[in-house]
Amino acid sequence: MRNPFFRYDLNAVQAIAACAFVAVAVFAWTERTVIVDPDGLSVAYWPWKLWQIGPLLMGFVGVWWVWLSTCRVTWVRSLALGILAAVVLANGYTGLFGEYWGDVWRTVNPLFIASSSVAAVALWRCGCAAGRVGAAACVVLGAVVFANAYFVNNGVLWQILDPVRMLTELAWAAGAVRTNTAAPEASR
Repeated sequence: MRNPFFRYDLNAVQAIAACAFVAVAVFAWTERTVIVDPDGLSVAYWPWKLWQIGPLLMGFVGVWWVWLSTCRVTWVRSLALGILAAVVLANGYTGLFGEYWGDVWRTVNPLFIASSSVAAVALWRCGCAAGRVGAAACVVLGAVVFANAYFVNNGVLWQILDPVRMLTELAWAAGAVRTNTAAPEASR
């Protein structure tokens, strides 16, 4: 029996709309962070950390939903990951997003962490040694971004992570179009 909340047969327009919905939902939540952190204390302030649970949950549920819903249009996964890499490039190296640059980072981080969980599962399920190593690398990278985004906020580490994230997202984009390994067999 099919789950009515997770469709596995979205067409291209529906899948792109799902990606946009997830990204806008996370951005809308993070943009309102000023409600709990009016002084901009961020990582050092516990109410800010608690507020960030929302984007993390929306990111995980949303990214997994998109992954499982795009079995017919796997290229949408690659498009979304490519756009995520472009957003990291634009936000880290240009002034494209202006005063919203912090909100953009708070949107990218949970989406990246969730994407690393999807990539880890997909690579692990391939069963080969290289896949297992890649899965472990995805978990480590997701954990480092999580720790730096929500607990440490080390500027030097961000300078290293930004290009690594872009390259990783592009590598995931190249592989995402080729795999449905995280989708249950009965749903295809």
